Amino acid sequence: MTAAADLDDTKHRTDRVPGRYHSSQRALHWLVVVLVVFQFLTGGQMEAAFLLRDVQPLNLAGPVWVHGTIGLSILAAMLGRAGLRARYGAPPPPSDEPRPVQWLSRGTHYAFYVVLILMPIAGLVAVLSGNPTIAWAHGVTAYVLLALAALHVAGALWHAFKRDGVATRMLGRDPAEKDMARTD
Repeated sequence: MTAAADLDDTKHRTDRVPGRYHSSQRALHWLVVVLVVFQFLTGGQMEAAFLLRDVQPLNLAGPVWVHGTIGLSILAAMLGRAGLRARYGAPPPPSDEPRPVQWLSRGTHYAFYVVLILMPIAGLVAVLSGNPTIAWAHGVTAYVLLALAALHVAGALWHAFKRDGVATRMLGRDPAEKDMARTD
């Protein structure tokens, strides 16, 4: 089975709690959100340190270490999310959702996986090699990530406005999961 097949939304193996992501998927989703927001808030320090590397050696302590450690944590969390996605699948889209919207949603989610796995790797390679092209690609990818996040939040807000249940798939704990937590 290929990685793409493992992430296929058509498997819908969340029938244990229909229409919701598994609690571990939700936990990792919100962990990644917090870590990514932190990276955006502190990323400027990394950029400044990298730009000054010709004047002063890149100090791998302080902001560089923190940014790198959080980046590798994002990588680990995303690999965990991919494994959980392969195990539990994803809830099906609403039956009345137009096909193009389903494709956009699926494409956005796959793009998140690609960006949030490759970006930390590129950052690590940029720091270890000192390659400015890789550092530039890592930085530009942050804008791609920002665009994906804006699209994702807009979609979540749209679904919250429609009240079709999609926006709540990553929120809270479903009472039905309390009983299932004992069987996991």
